[in-house]
Amino acid sequence: MRSLTAEGHELAAHGFRHEDVSGLERDEERRRIARTTEILADVVGRKPAGWFSLPRQGDRYAVGAVSPNTIDLLLEAGYVYLGNGLADDIPHYSVSDFASRRALLTLPYYYHFDDQFFLMFPRKGTGLEHPDALLRNWRGEFAAQYKRGRYFHMTLHPQHIGWSNRLLMLDEFLAELREYPSPVEPDRGGMRALLAGNLPRRHEFTPRTEHLAGLSRQPQLRVPRNAAAGLLPRPSIAARYVIG
Repeated sequence: MRSLTAEGHELAAHGFRHEDVSGLERDEERRRIARTTEILADVVGRKPAGWFSLPRQGDRYAVGAVSPNTIDLLLEAGYVYLGNGLADDIPHYSVSDFASRRALLTLPYYYHFDDQFFLMFPRKGTGLEHPDALLRNWRGEFAAQYKRGRYFHMTLHPQHIGWSNRLLMLDEFLAELREYPSPVEPDRGGMRALLAGNLPRRHEFTPRTEHLAGLSRQPQLRVPRNAAAGLLPRPSIAARYVIG
């Protein structure tokens, strides 16, 4: 795991036991977050910046859920972002206290771009393997978000994407992405840049963030504008993939 970090990959926390924490006492959830952070920091050599849990209690695919205390406890533990947000298709904030504007940067997630819901079985005919539909979703969403200068994510699991034919599909898709000019892949430092509203580009403009206007810190995803034509023929995009 340290070698992965040394190669530039980010290792984030994925919950303690994939459990639903919505029924835990605050102190017990704090203890589990602390233990998870301690384990990863010991193995990797530094504390994780991101935490991945879906806000869906009772969903056994949700890599663990969140409670009314989770966001506040993650902030308390020093986390920079939550990696599974269902509220918007751009980075937004999960707010633990509106009065003090205490909030955690939250990155978009949706099932349509998660391989496990398309690749759970190794062959067609089961009704649960549709790599062609998954590839179509990836392509369509990336192209649409790229044009808007927004955000794209995809979630991969080695036990699902790791079949030879599926890896060929993944390689094909990643090769297509490399043809797009100026994609941005936020790493640990990039998450802090998002939090600070600082992803610099020349000829910048800021996409829609009016839904964040009440917060003191807004993520500013910036894309280059063609100053002469006033068009966006080749915008940038914050693109991120997660291996679970």
